[in-house]
Amino acid sequence: MVVPEDALRAVWDCYGALVHARDGDVEAAQLADLLSPYLRACDTDLDGLVACLERVLAVLTLGIAAARTLAEHLARKQGDAPEAVHAVNEILAEWRKAGVAP
Repeated sequence: MVVPEDALRAVWDCYGALVHARDGDVEAAQLADLLSPYLRACDTDLDGLVACLERVLAVLTLGIAAARTLAEHLARKQGDAPEAVHAVNEILAEWRKAGVAP
């Protein structure tokens, strides 16, 4: 699934707000309060919601330019090309930001 860059950035912004709320940020406390009924209805908590969004972001970041660059190089059997290695590092950086890669 490929989403426009501005939409992906908006999801990242939402993720950031949820992480702040989860971590007890005073300014994000209202967000945690607003989400409480939804989280109860979904039988989860803020940690669970953040974890789900991390997985979504990991998949959505496959639509970034780096993923397309990597796919192109792999299709040409040029996975060790400097551009491909750089693309892998960009993808991993995005995944690390989401907490889904070491």
